[in-house]
Amino acid sequence: MPGDIIAQKGGNGRNYIPIDIDTRYHACLRRAESGWGIRKVLSYYHIKRSSLYRWLKRFDGTKDSLMDGSHRPKSDHPRMVKGEKAKKVLDLHRRAPDASFLEIWAKMGAKDAGISASTVLRIMKRNGGYEPYAPNKKKHDKRYETPEMVGEKWQLDVKYVPTSCKAPGLEGRYYQYTVIDECSRKRALYFSDEQSTYETVKAVGYAISLFGYKPREIQTDNGVEFGGCARKKNPDGKDLFGEFCRQSGIRHHFIRPRTPEHNGKVERSHRTDQDKFYRSMRFFSLGDLRKQGKAWEKRYNSIPKQVLGYRSPDQVELEKLRELMETTGEIRCLKRLTSIGS
Repeated sequence: MPGDIIAQKGGNGRNYIPIDIDTRYHACLRRAESGWGIRKVLSYYHIKRSSLYRWLKRFDGTKDSLMDGSHRPKSDHPRMVKGEKAKKVLDLHRRAPDASFLEIWAKMGAKDAGISASTVLRIMKRNGGYEPYAPNKKKHDKRYETPEMVGEKWQLDVKYVPTSCKAPGLEGRYYQYTVIDECSRKRALYFSDEQSTYETVKAVGYAISLFGYKPREIQTDNGVEFGGCARKKNPDGKDLFGEFCRQSGIRHHFIRPRTPEHNGKVERSHRTDQDKFYRSMRFFSLGDLRKQGKAWEKRYNSIPKQVLGYRSPDQVELEKLRELMETTGEIRCLKRLTSIGS
């Protein structure tokens, strides 16, 4: 028997400290060959009584007998998804590597596929190397009140189109105006080669035509293109966007300076644009950018989201419009309510 006695250092009797193979081996030797009492072995090595009895039961004098066995179940869970369904998930993920697990789930027919969104995520993580977004660690004490009905409040912001997406030889800068409804998370994307209040008015006009109704309030930052800083730099200048909102009966609300988190919904959607759209796209003209952006806009509005209860923005918008019509009789968007497939 070896003369050295290996004790668990720093254990302090805590059960969650892992016990290495040498400690197991010498604890069993002290009990089996030296005749130490159970309490003395437990106190000296800082181990649990049940663990020591389990090791002694299978100890045959060698370290190999004390090695941990496989924890893999001997049989699959009766509700485990495998075979054709798992293969379909991986096939869809391989064809569209930039698609989220919710988008893959929707392509499989969502609830009709007999597979949950969390199961799709688990299959992709285990087999496809899929990594979902890491949660934002920044905390806010004040709760943000989200409207309960569509058309109550929109968020509006501008994103620079990455230079890396432009074809060689294409000059100038391009911009993406994003309008998002806070209730449904549905978005309207307007692309331009100019950043001004004139283009802002055109972007909101496009959003009104897409949604089929005007909002009661629009929230923006204090950018010049929204008229926020224009009054300070040019007090005598015309605020085209502000005048448009007044004539349309829309309240224009500015967030506090240097607080982009107040426009968090539209800012978060811009990160999705960067990861899912701009990372792999290339455009050759403003018209080409608008064409590809239109397809991405339609795709984004059809993707289910966890925050919406695994429904897409289009589905939430239609449900809210129907709810408004049934409860108050107001028809906010007749075209949407009578559209094909509604």
